[in-house]
Amino acid sequence: MARFSNGPDHVRRRALGVDALASVDADSLREKAFSRTHRIVAGLDVVEVMAEIARPVPVGVLAEALGLPDVSADVVPVAAAYHPHVVPDAAAEAALARLVAACGGPSELAAARIGLLVQACDATAGLIGNELFAWLTGKPAEQPVLATRRRIDGEDVTVSLAGTPFGAGPRACPGSWHARALAAGVFEALRDFRLTEGEVSWISSPNLRMPAVLRVTRG
Repeated sequence: MARFSNGPDHVRRRALGVDALASVDADSLREKAFSRTHRIVAGLDVVEVMAEIARPVPVGVLAEALGLPDVSADVVPVAAAYHPHVVPDAAAEAALARLVAACGGPSELAAARIGLLVQACDATAGLIGNELFAWLTGKPAEQPVLATRRRIDGEDVTVSLAGTPFGAGPRACPGSWHARALAAGVFEALRDFRLTEGEVSWISSPNLRMPAVLRVTRG
């Protein structure tokens, strides 16, 4: 995966992801995120945003835009386990095997596609959760991902992202506009909802500031 590579390997692998995103229209992502979210919430009075929308909707829409089936159910466990300091369990390993098959079999291109989906999962969910909480409460939005990890010379290194939510330089997120478009589509579909009082809890992590649960009510 490009993120955990360096030198020529990083340049080559990152280019595969950048090229894949180059053909994805941000306006189309927004429209499809709105449509998918609207279908989910239709007829519902209460919605738990993080589990029901913030993760599956962006991943499903982006997968479709990349010419893949909806693999969101497999991306979620892989996203939780793909950092080099995490030992994946059997369920995550099985989910990864299905993702590799869905992306065309073992190759750097498959890894690039999986990387885009995995990195879009919690990061975009955090963007949606934090921005939605700020919108519903009138409070300033907080940056969801405060730090990230990379592997350098076989060692895990923590890199601060404070003040640069999408990173910067040669490793900046190539999908910042895509993430914003997906979030905008979700917000538009939730415009008739309000925050359910007492129904917000937060991820316990020094590197993340994002809701674990964010429940909203129509009306």
